[in-house]
Amino acid sequence: MPLELEHIKEGLYYRYKNSIVRIEEIHYPFLPIMRHAMEAIIIENNELFMLGFETWGRAGEFIRQLSNDRSMGLKRTTNAGWGVWVNGADLKTELQFVHEIQEMWLVLFREVLRRKGDEPRPPLKLVYYQMKNSTTAVKTGMETKGRYAGKFINYSEVIPYQQQLYYVTWDCTFVFRNIAVAIWMVTEPADAKDILFEFEGRKWGLELVAGKGTTDKDTRAAAKWLHHHLAENVYKRL
Repeated sequence: MPLELEHIKEGLYYRYKNSIVRIEEIHYPFLPIMRHAMEAIIIENNELFMLGFETWGRAGEFIRQLSNDRSMGLKRTTNAGWGVWVNGADLKTELQFVHEIQEMWLVLFREVLRRKGDEPRPPLKLVYYQMKNSTTAVKTGMETKGRYAGKFINYSEVIPYQQQLYYVTWDCTFVFRNIAVAIWMVTEPADAKDILFEFEGRKWGLELVAGKGTTDKDTRAAAKWLHHHLAENVYKRL
């Protein structure tokens, strides 16, 4: 079943298709669509290791230590869930999903619990330009009378800056079409029929998330632009 929107909060981890995503503000407009392909992540040993927990005591027990002698412990229960201890005290509750640990951690310790390798990065400084309109001048003839006789007649017109048709976000997450507005999420398809092109060792696809009346032909045109755009600029994996 799709996740309920009220359960999806910023900072929590969910499984989205073949990847684990941490919900950010950029996802908010797309959550009504994304939630149909999202799943809660079941607590497993490897997920606890990724959250910074370590094995402790008997088999099936994990702990994470904080400063000031604070700690949270988890232990498997007979109901395929996990019992919780905080500072040695049993909370008499049972968890099943990673996002439940995150929510409890935030309430108890006022800290955000992240997976290893998902530490906050410094904000990216972007550069914005406001493009100027251009002016064109055309010689339409020559004056035959008056003080300007023998000089060319110029016709000048201001031409508005022509916006480009497509844009891609800096992290290659979304492609936007400026005319007949449409938005695609950039994917890395596992199914060959969904691969639109290959570039720099990666398989690229586009999944439409907004744009009424947008066709498969439109999607392929956007993919063609994206492929050319990446090839003409600098593409790096972070």
